Amino acid sequence: MTSRLFFTVLALLVLPVAIASLGYQSQWHWFPLLELDEAPALFAYSMTLTVGKFGIAFTLCALSALALFRWRRRPGQLAVFFLCLMAALGSAFVTKTVAKQYFKEPRPYVLWLADKGRLAESERFYAQIPVIRERWLADGLSDMSEQQVPGWLKLHWQDEVSYSFPSGHSIAAMTIAGFYCLLLLYRRRSPWLTGTLAVWAVAVCYSRLLLGLHWPVDILASSVLGVMFGVLGAWAFIWWDQRELTD
Repeated sequence: MTSRLFFTVLALLVLPVAIASLGYQSQWHWFPLLELDEAPALFAYSMTLTVGKFGIAFTLCALSALALFRWRRRPGQLAVFFLCLMAALGSAFVTKTVAKQYFKEPRPYVLWLADKGRLAESERFYAQIPVIRERWLADGLSDMSEQQVPGWLKLHWQDEVSYSFPSGHSIAAMTIAGFYCLLLLYRRRSPWLTGTLAVWAVAVCYSRLLLGLHWPVDILASSVLGVMFGVLGAWAFIWWDQRELTD
């Protein structure tokens, strides 16, 4: 039963993201594709914010309430639930952090700005400590107009001066989606809920491409890893739930 659910979740979440890599192989450039000062770019940024420093707390609370609604209550349920969820997210965070330092892939916007002569070459840029990178980036963006790069994106780029591979936002969104999609499918909740959650996670991944933060391979690898961590966390909670029924 759970194997079938796993492959359903995998297809819902990973296959749509894989399309981005196929497009890139066909010389489709995701950045700069949008007019950065127009509504579609701002919508992409809003997707990114849902797994940002503050948005992720709201996202987790809303989805947890949805997943646990009318679930049979038992002692320790909430503690086990959040332990499984945090273990999944923690594993994703550690993997992302270690991988960035190992692969050291420059971000698309860094290469774009360097090509325009507004930033040092990527090797020199990433040789600096993060504080210096932020300063160099602020100097390079200071005289770019709002039509070229709006203020909100300048600030976001300055917050994201680490390496590109893998995508922290994508792996977080896919871990969350993998976790809650499996639980919703396990409980046979409305397929619209699962579908909406999958669309949201995929939209977060594509927002990272369109805003110049990541390459297609970044979000594809992050999707696979995130789904794996999320599903393992959900499986652990389902196993505990089923074991409690037989005790």
